[in-house]
Amino acid sequence: MRLTLLAIACFGALAAACASAPPGPAPAPERTLEQQAFDVLRSRCWGCHGEPGKQAFGETGPVDWILDYDKLIDYRLVVPGKPGKSRLVYITDVEGKMPRAFDENGIPSLADSLSDEEQQILIDWVKAGAPRWPKEQP
Repeated sequence: MRLTLLAIACFGALAAACASAPPGPAPAPERTLEQQAFDVLRSRCWGCHGEPGKQAFGETGPVDWILDYDKLIDYRLVVPGKPGKSRLVYITDVEGKMPRAFDENGIPSLADSLSDEEQQILIDWVKAGAPRWPKEQP
């Protein structure tokens, strides 16, 4: 009788453990704020301001290094903790100048601005002190 009760208890514990385990693979971890900021810059800015062979100019000179964290800080495109002082936020949000779409003749327009969510990611990242993104991005 004791053996039967022990077997039933073990089976019940095993069944409960299996029922609480999630099916399939574990969900992917959420992207950190700095990874999300990198993603926005990579997908929306790098094509003109980083892709090899292209050189788009900023107000004072070439900006062909948009994913170079140190240059973003050194050239004050990003002022950690101060979105109001960061040229990146000003140009994309306040002026709405970037990114630009190009027509079939290569003429830039202002029709392709960042989405509200993309803009908020950049603002939140700067407000949070512009934490450095990992060197290797998945």
